[in-house]
Parts: sequence; C-alpha cells; structure tokens
Amino acid sequence: MNRSEKYTCDTSPSTYTKSSYITPVDALHLSQQWKIENFTTLVKLALPGNCLRTGLFRHPQLPEAFWQLCLYPGGKRAENANNVSLFLKMSSTSPTKEVRIKVEYRFHFLNDKGVALFSNVNVGEFHAKPPKGGHSWGLRNIPKQKILNCVRDDGSLVISCHIELLPDINHTQCYNSWKLLNTNARTVSGDFVKRQLAAFDNGFMADCVLECSGRQIPVFKAMFSYDELIESTEKKVIIEDAEYEAVRCMLRYMYTGEMELDTEVANVLILAERYQMDDLKLICERKLCNQIDKNNIGEMLYLADLYNCKILRRAAVDLLRTNHSVFASHAWRLLKETNPHLVTEVMEKAIFGEESPPLKRQRHQKMLLSQPSDDESV
Repeated sequence: MNRSEKYTCDTSPSTYTKSSYITPVDALHLSQQWKIENFTTLVKLALPGNCLRTGLFRHPQLPEAFWQLCLYPGGKRAENANNVSLFLKMSSTSPTKEVRIKVEYRFHFLNDKGVALFSNVNVGEFHAKPPKGGHSWGLRNIPKQKILNCVRDDGSLVISCHIELLPDINHTQCYNSWKLLNTNARTVSGDFVKRQLAAFDNGFMADCVLECSGRQIPVFKAMFSYDELIESTEKKVIIEDAEYEAVRCMLRYMYTGEMELDTEVANVLILAERYQMDDLKLICERKLCNQIDKNNIGEMLYLADLYNCKILRRAAVDLLRTNHSVFASHAWRLLKETNPHLVTEVMEKAIFGEESPPLKRQRHQKMLLSQPSDDESV
C-alpha cells in the first residue's frame, strides 16, 4: 500500500438514525351560558347569601367532576352586600373520591348582540375533598353598577362561562413525528402510489358508486375502513352537502395517502371532520395556514371555530398579532358583525395569549378576584 492509499478514507455519507417525536396534548373545553331574567329587581331586593345556581354540567372525558355556576345577587356575605358575587363550583361525582383539577375559567357578561361587556379570566386549582366534596373559585366583589351596565334590553343578564382544563396527561401517547406528519404513519413507494392512483382513476375492481352533485365516482369498497361512509351492503352511496372535487380529493387520499388539491382545501377539511379522518384534517389545516391573509381571516376563523381546528386558529391569532392592517379589512369587519363572540375570544388570545390578564388590569377593575370559597356554602 503506497502513501496515498494509506491515508485514503471513505467519504460517503454516514448513516445515522433521525428521530423526532410528537406528544399531542389536547385541552378539554366546557362552555355554559346562563340567562337570568328580571335581574335589575333581583339585584335590588336580594339579601346577602341568597344564591342562584345553574344545573350541573361535566365533560364526558372527565366524568369524575361536576361543574356549576353560583350567583349571589346581593353578595355572598354581609361584607359583600354592595356587590354581586359569582363563583364556579367543582364537585366530585363520588362522595368518597378526592378530585384535584387546575383550570382556566372565563366569565363574560353578554349584551343583546352577544358581545362581552365584562370579562374576567383566571386560573384556579379546584380541590374536592371528602366528605364535603366541593370547591369554588370566583369573584366576591363585582360592583353592582358594573353588572347593571350589562343588563339586556329585556331586563335579563346573560352570563357565559368557558372552562379549559387538561385530562389525565400521565397516559398521553407519544408518536413518531416523521410518520405522523410526513407519511401518514405509512411508508409507501412511488410505484404503489401510481398503481393506486390508476385504480382510482380507472375504477379498477369498483363494486360501489359514490354520487355527489349528480356525478358518480366508482370505488372499491374494500379500500374503506370508514363505516360512516360506506356500509358493506350498499352498492350506491349519495354524499350530500359536499363539493364533487372535494369528495374526489378525499377519495384520492384514501387510495394513495396523498393530497395535491389546493383550491378545495376547506371543503376537504369539512369532509375529513365529518368522517373522522384526523390525518387528512391535519394536512388540510397546514395547507390553510399557508393561505391565510387579511382578506380571508374571517372565513378561516369561522372554519377553525366550527370544526375545532386548533392549528389554523393559532395561525389566525398570530396574523392578528403581527399584521394590524387586518383590523381595517372587510373580512374582519364582517366577522365582527356576524360573530362578535368569536371576535372577543380571538382578541383575548391575541392580546393575552394563554395567560390571564395582567395584574394591573385586574386591579383597575376594582374588585377582589379569584377568592377561593369552599364546599357546601356555595
């Protein structure tokens, strides 16, 4: 071996394992709206300690906890007599089970147009401990005049409460992100995709027909695992309230795992939500995030709110933060007129993010916020 050979080395690329994971954490959301009639008279005549309560409500993924709103028009106690007190109460569904949950809760008083005239956001740790089994957080001292300013033309007060919390995260699954985001958890060859696409385009082995907008698409039933779409005994299925091209795009994805359509993304997303195709919905959301601008932000926010598109909603909020010209757009003005409650929620996210309002603002409201109150007295 000569000198040049002695120092020659292999310069081919090294092989290594690339690893990336995603742990999806989805918060649970609960909303409750409460209308109290003849509220002006109620505030005038109610004694301290008089309490109105909503019915119990709970989230199906968190069955161990009940929630309830409690309002004291004359204040909770004698020292609160010149104020109104409002609390969110959490109770354990079992008298022997201890429940501890940390939540973000939002109170809104809505006018006739559904716009929040008063809002308060706070985080509280609810601890229901036997034998009492209940714990409350809320506002002890809301000035009566501040509440009366929110009374509707018919004399009623409408309270909206939104709760955000996490389920048990100790058993949250972790996924390989390359498979989840890039290959739909499947590794497929180019030849396989071509064969599947040819079968779809040519109707090869088709034994069922999907009809949409008067046009038919032959399909092979064995390709589908979505029982909501095709029953095993059906030869013809009519898909209503859908665009033909969007249906074709969805079917193409089911055959090949690929989506190349850019003009019908919103309609495909709606179909993905209808048939619980979470992987396709995720792809659609990411495509829409690249298309959002000040001219379509109203439509995108409405879509995100209606179909629980968290990624798309986050992209819209980011646009509001970075491009203030959005507020002068026709799309934003139209959204304010047609869905003011959604505008209020989005603006809170844009201004405060996931956090509570700054302490300075809370003090400016001149009330004692988030006073914990225990068990049966609430």
